[in-house]
Amino acid sequence: MISKTMKLLAIGIQKYRRELWDWHLIHAKKSPPPFYCSIDLRDSGHKIVPVDSNLYPAGFNNICPEDLRAAPHIFRAQVEAISNQRGRPTANKILILPESHTKNAYYIENLYYLNQVIKNAGFETQIGWFGPTPEEGTDSVLLTSYTDKKLHAIPIQIKDGIMTAGQFTPDLILLNNDFSSGYPKILDSVQQPILPSHTLGWHSRKKSEHFRYYNQLASEFASILQIDPWLIQIDTEEVGPVNFSEDQGTEQVAQVVDRILARTRNAYENHNVKREPFVFVKNNSGTYGMGIMVARSAEELRHMNRRTKNKMSTGKNQMPIESVVVQEGIPTATLVDRLAAEPVIYLVGTQLIGGFLRTNTEKGDEDNLNSQGMVFKKLCMSELRTPETDPQDEELKEEPTLELVYGSIARISALATGQELAQHARKNN
Repeated sequence: MISKTMKLLAIGIQKYRRELWDWHLIHAKKSPPPFYCSIDLRDSGHKIVPVDSNLYPAGFNNICPEDLRAAPHIFRAQVEAISNQRGRPTANKILILPESHTKNAYYIENLYYLNQVIKNAGFETQIGWFGPTPEEGTDSVLLTSYTDKKLHAIPIQIKDGIMTAGQFTPDLILLNNDFSSGYPKILDSVQQPILPSHTLGWHSRKKSEHFRYYNQLASEFASILQIDPWLIQIDTEEVGPVNFSEDQGTEQVAQVVDRILARTRNAYENHNVKREPFVFVKNNSGTYGMGIMVARSAEELRHMNRRTKNKMSTGKNQMPIESVVVQEGIPTATLVDRLAAEPVIYLVGTQLIGGFLRTNTEKGDEDNLNSQGMVFKKLCMSELRTPETDPQDEELKEEPTLELVYGSIARISALATGQELAQHARKNN
């Protein structure tokens, strides 16, 4: 059944559609969202919020086939719009620059479907390679997906500011690598557009910045709908520097955990939510679900065991965790085959192109689902357009309730990511 919060948001979004459209255009023009991104959502029934925003999405293989068939048109329109904004002819050749995961068959499956979508949009494509060199006697790296699909990646070269892959000279480079350990500085010399920018991976982004922008935008969005902003905001605080293996900053994190738990407990009382609050402590510059723990009291931080300290000390590629965000824990009310699940929404610009449900056979509704044991279920936009509403409810009849609400929250997060990128560009100019 659709929750009271879901229904309230859907009715408000429908009622103030024109005002929201104008508000959205103003922000999108001022701080354009990234070329593409994926947004992890949590729907607890009492609130619906994003819990992560990823600039280089790596799950195109999990998107519903129907949505993948509709995606090329959206990709094409996005490339044309960006070309027009830059005063360039529309790109014809697109080089995809991926992660150097020769052995990650699931990632390569994602790469295969991303490549297919761009080809189906009418572009000539090539997979570039910035990683281990090909085997002797070959000019490409053979990539094999978990369903045995084959891709050939060509090592890139950069000469006089022009990136090539063999004989392929792209008009545009689509990045699918977050360079979380830092990017190769030679990319700064590349004259072709690189989207999203190589300077914006987790080596420079901070989750705390994203949620600061998101919560402000969510407040504006709620004001237009004339609803309580708490329904779509997520309490978040940054703590740093930290080094859990050396107990640096641990007490400061514990104190913030106490504060957020107290605020959440008070909010639960005001909103008649009958459950105990918890928090997530997350790597502020992380991805791949690494460097995350759940806490239900400050004492859990003060008495971490060695295993937890080690887990919270390094992120992807063994990069040290130097700051964290403490974030209000949002339980998930979404269930798939009786397993806790969370929607992940994919956008190109501000257009939804699909998504999936992340479930986990080892976790419950208050846990981090992006961890060992996770399973992906298709989440077709066509399925979201079939609302589970009361047939007598004229306010929501025939409206795509889930797509409307999840899509709107995901777009706010995409706009917040755009504000992050704009701030980053200002700092570097």
